[in-house]
Amino acid sequence: MFTRTDSFTETPVFHNIAHYLQDIVASRVRDNGNNTGIIDIYKWMNNVALEMIGQAGVGHSFGVMEDKEIQYLDASHQVLPLINSMWYIRPFLPTLTRLGPPGFRRFILDHVSFGPAQQLKKAADVMDKMANEIYVKKKESLANGTLDSEIAAGNDIISMLLKQNKVVSPEEQMTEEEIISQVNGLVFAGHDTTSGALARTLHLLAQEPNLQEQLRAEIREAHSLYGKDLDYDQLNSLKYLDAVCRESLRLWSPSQTLERVAMKDWILPLQYPIKSKDGKKTVTNIHVPKGTHIYLSISSANRDKKTWGEDAEKFNPSRWLQPLPLSVGESKIPGVFSNL
Repeated sequence: MFTRTDSFTETPVFHNIAHYLQDIVASRVRDNGNNTGIIDIYKWMNNVALEMIGQAGVGHSFGVMEDKEIQYLDASHQVLPLINSMWYIRPFLPTLTRLGPPGFRRFILDHVSFGPAQQLKKAADVMDKMANEIYVKKKESLANGTLDSEIAAGNDIISMLLKQNKVVSPEEQMTEEEIISQVNGLVFAGHDTTSGALARTLHLLAQEPNLQEQLRAEIREAHSLYGKDLDYDQLNSLKYLDAVCRESLRLWSPSQTLERVAMKDWILPLQYPIKSKDGKKTVTNIHVPKGTHIYLSISSANRDKKTWGEDAEKFNPSRWLQPLPLSVGESKIPGVFSNL
């Protein structure tokens, strides 16, 4: 359903938002005088990421680039801290989610006086309300034939899902609840991870002026060859930009851990053998029974000196411009390649 052509159509959306941010930063610096100023980059990366995901993902503008107070943004910022504050409940979540129908679980939640749970419920309600409003508007636009004249010209992911839903067989169609959940998933997960990755990359470059200048030189050369707004293929041809993104994500992946459940009994080979508890045996594989919950540390895999060398902790984009060590190329670890 989604092809490279779809990626091409979204690129102008990203360019427009990037230019808007450029103008905002330049005006703030000018207003401050002396060509200097303090800009809250993390805040603006949040705004940029939300607007990009909003327009390209669900065909909706949140208006955050005008620096408005957005209820959804405030709610989404509360979710992860609240979830982390209730870490001791996490082991029981699989059981709690099977506790009767959704209506019953909601009834229980409404009557629980536990503060963090109530705050999380309010935040989730704000986000769910927004997702429903976007879905209803998109559905009406599709019925009226005006979808292609709206934001992203009907090429956003949710618009394409709705169009596809009309032509597939009934058994293949997504339900209303499934599409609404896609809206929430795209906006929340997409903007949160993207904003963190953007802000961290800018922070890393700010600490390394020489690398920053090398990247700037590559981008300026591309602008002189192709013009100001590079298309999808032209952007992907910038090798040092690609290396910077890869290295930033290697060191600071937006998700530091992964959780998986074994769907069947499995023998898991270890890239680096370990010793048994008594120290007498060398263990080269582990038996993983079906149903086992597995927690994987992406950050450990991406910073392992056995894999990446002694400079594993260092921000070094140039490592991606050379052949990767065999320890990386042959590894089966769920590390850097699962996060690029």
